[in-house]
Amino acid sequence: MGVKIDKAVYTKTKELMTNIEADKQELNGEKFTCPYCNVELSFRRSGKRQLENRVIDVSPYFRLEKGIEHEEQCEYNTFGQIEIIARKPMALKEFMEKKKNDQYAIRLQVVKKAMAEPPEEEVEGTTANPKGKGDAANKNYKNSGSITPYLSRMKDIMILRSKMEKNTDVKKHLKLEYKSKTISWDKFYFGPEYKDFLVLSKYFRNKPEPKHPICIEGMVKDYQIRTDKKNKKYYSFMLEKPYVKDIDTEGFRHVPSVSLNIYEEHETLIDYMEDNYKKHNKQIIAYGDPYVKVNTSTQNNVKYHNITIWINRTAQVHLFNNVYVKLFGE
Repeated sequence: MGVKIDKAVYTKTKELMTNIEADKQELNGEKFTCPYCNVELSFRRSGKRQLENRVIDVSPYFRLEKGIEHEEQCEYNTFGQIEIIARKPMALKEFMEKKKNDQYAIRLQVVKKAMAEPPEEEVEGTTANPKGKGDAANKNYKNSGSITPYLSRMKDIMILRSKMEKNTDVKKHLKLEYKSKTISWDKFYFGPEYKDFLVLSKYFRNKPEPKHPICIEGMVKDYQIRTDKKNKKYYSFMLEKPYVKDIDTEGFRHVPSVSLNIYEEHETLIDYMEDNYKKHNKQIIAYGDPYVKVNTSTQNNVKYHNITIWINRTAQVHLFNNVYVKLFGE
């Protein structure tokens, strides 16, 4: 439970061990402790995820035993990470407010309003690159202007959630609000499991359609340059489709098809996406407003749940690389 941990102290040897080392030694069921607060951890070995045309490895990780939490000052304490985000030097009360001793609320209508503002020129800040090469994949991008804090903090929250096992690991400490309503995390954060996207599809085909933004997690398969109905070019980054064998009562398989679209004028964002893709940083989390349409293929007995999110700022997206992919290739 809680944050997925990539290193822990092996109780037998009292030495720090990475998740990859523990997996190679098949230490499932062995005892480990947190390197920062010494609470007991369990180890989850690597697994497999079946995609449409291939099988990928899912990284192993250490996790808390059920009912146990990291100590308050521990680096892996969930609420501690939320407090770090909240304490960043920005005037964020309109967006993020402390409700209880151990809970904050974020207002998604503020995020939606910020996304609706015309994007300003993005500023580049290069991160340390051990090879001394400057490229978009090794740069931090941020929007200039007054809306920056809201979008940047939303990205921080999105990244934090991606490090958790489940929505339940974060909802206790972070409440989602949209105007007068409380939004369930299960109606906000979707993926990487395909059934999450089917829930998203059904939810956003309700009438009236929900208005709050959402977050998705997946893996980029490919991208193409396309044109819209007004002959305007855009880049479409398509996520891997899952392998689906379940059929409904009419004999159809329901397959989610998720894409992130970017108009060509957002050059900095496109550079960021392309450069990360070339470096195999293909795991992705992104937030925005989804557009859902279901297309039926009677020839293949498939109903494609097409989910599209248009993005225009790097603050809306984060690309990263699964540890297993980095070490062992695809």
